[in-house]
Amino acid sequence: MIKKYIYILFVLFAVPAFAQIDDTELDEIYIDKMTRSQIEQVIIKVREQTYKNYIETTDLYTISHQAILGDSLTLINSKEDFKISLFFKNKKLNKSLHPNPENSNVIDTTFFNRYTFNDSPMYWLTEFVIRKYVNIPDFDFMNNFKEYDFNRSVKNTITRIDFYSENIYEGYFTFDRNYNLIEVSFELIKPYPIDHSQTRNGRKMFDKNWRYTKEKVFIQLGLNPAKKLYIKEMTAEENIEDYNFKRFNSKNELLIEDKNLDFSTKLLFIKK
Repeated sequence: MIKKYIYILFVLFAVPAFAQIDDTELDEIYIDKMTRSQIEQVIIKVREQTYKNYIETTDLYTISHQAILGDSLTLINSKEDFKISLFFKNKKLNKSLHPNPENSNVIDTTFFNRYTFNDSPMYWLTEFVIRKYVNIPDFDFMNNFKEYDFNRSVKNTITRIDFYSENIYEGYFTFDRNYNLIEVSFELIKPYPIDHSQTRNGRKMFDKNWRYTKEKVFIQLGLNPAKKLYIKEMTAEENIEDYNFKRFNSKNELLIEDKNLDFSTKLLFIKK
C-alpha cells in the first residue's frame, strides 16, 4: 500500500520550488527534487496533454459486460462490437452497434422486464460503467489534488505517479517524456453512497439509492502512427451493495420495490 506521505528524492543540485515544468525539462526532472507543487504541475500537464492529444475519431471496439445479482444469478452476459467515438473536451461518447455474427447479448428478462427503461438498473450495470471510466482527464486523482498523497518515480523515459487517498482511491498512472499516458490503474479505498431519487411537479416518482463498495480499473493507452492517443484496452470491476428502489404511481402508491440487492459487474473494453 502506498504510504501516506510523499517520498523525497535526493538531488544532485537544487531547483527553486516555484520552477515551472515544460516539455523540455522532463529529462532533467528525475535527478531533481520535486516539491508537491511541482508534482501537481506535472499531473496537470498530463491531464492537458490527454485532452489535447486524444484522437477524435471513430474506432471499432469489442465490449463485454457481465452483471451478477447476489452470488450467482447472471443478469447480463454480453460480448458485442461497437463503433466508438470519444470526445474528452465535451465529455461525449458516441457508440453504435456494429454487425458481427459473433455478437451475443444474453439478458435475464424475468428480472429486467419488471422495469420501464428509466427505472431499470441496467444502465448503471452497463452503459454508465463505460462512460464513467473512459473519461480519463476527469478522474478524481487528476483534479482533486488536496485529497491525495503523491509519489513520483522514473525509469528510463517512463514516469510513474503513485497516488493514495484514504477517502477515495489508490493507484498509479504512467506517461512518456511527452506526457502521453501509458497506463492508469486504481481501485476504491472507501465505499461511497449514491442517491438517484426524482420528483416531478412536487410528486415523488421514484427513490433509488445504493453504495459502491468496489471499483477496480485498469486502462492501457497507445499512440497511433500520428502519435495521437487512443484507449487500447480497459477493464473495470464494480460491486454495488444495498440497492434499494421504489417506484410510485400518480396517487403516490407503491408499484415496485427492491430491497438491499447486491450486484457485481465486469467490463472489458478492447480496441479491435
